[in-house]
Amino acid sequence: MDIAKLKTALAGKSGARLKLWMEICARCGLCAQGCHFFQSDPIPEHVPAYRLKPLAELLRKKGEVDEAFIQWLVDVAYGTCTMCQRCTMFCPHGISVPFLVRATRSLAVSQGLTPKGLADGLANALSIGNNLGITQDEYLETVEWQLEELQAEMPDAKAPMDKKGAEVMLTFHPRDIKFYPQNLYGYLKLYNAAGLDFTLTSETGWDSTNLGLFAGDDAGATEMCRRVVAAGENLGVRTVLTAE
Repeated sequence: MDIAKLKTALAGKSGARLKLWMEICARCGLCAQGCHFFQSDPIPEHVPAYRLKPLAELLRKKGEVDEAFIQWLVDVAYGTCTMCQRCTMFCPHGISVPFLVRATRSLAVSQGLTPKGLADGLANALSIGNNLGITQDEYLETVEWQLEELQAEMPDAKAPMDKKGAEVMLTFHPRDIKFYPQNLYGYLKLYNAAGLDFTLTSETGWDSTNLGLFAGDDAGATEMCRRVVAAGENLGVRTVLTAE
């Protein structure tokens, strides 16, 4: 453990909104109505408000905790929440538990404890450009393949790549390219049929999923957002359609 890094991360997250929400949470349990973890297994540990306990303890102890505590924090923050935001809809105070869970995850990141699946996916995204490690050639070939399939049905269909000044830039979830290319077929069919002025990008910004956001890795999340924005700005588009 690196207590100094933990305290620095905790201080960086302890803004007014976090402190307010931590103070006003009444532990009423109404948030459980919107939680799929609780609905499938209604135990106290699956009530969304329970996920605030590690953060509350850290604030109370001012970061002076041991390794066993941090492992508990990791288990709670990553193991019982998908950050879907449904619990927020049931909170009478409008508290965003996922916002607080993400803050808690960032504390785990400060200790190098991002779960392996998230860490590997983010590493792929930062080094290769997407979380599944798809090469640019594979991406471009898949787009070409699906366009050819679509042109058998819609001869005039197009999949403009790096078109300057288009109205819209499309982005994707990498699984649509690697595992479900029929989804790409559907997107292209829809946009062509609608007459949308769109483009795809060959830059790394085509992957708009952001594992940095889900991991609680602020630096990684910022870089992934920057790439999407940079791709859109370079092409001069007005709108970016994001995956999911």
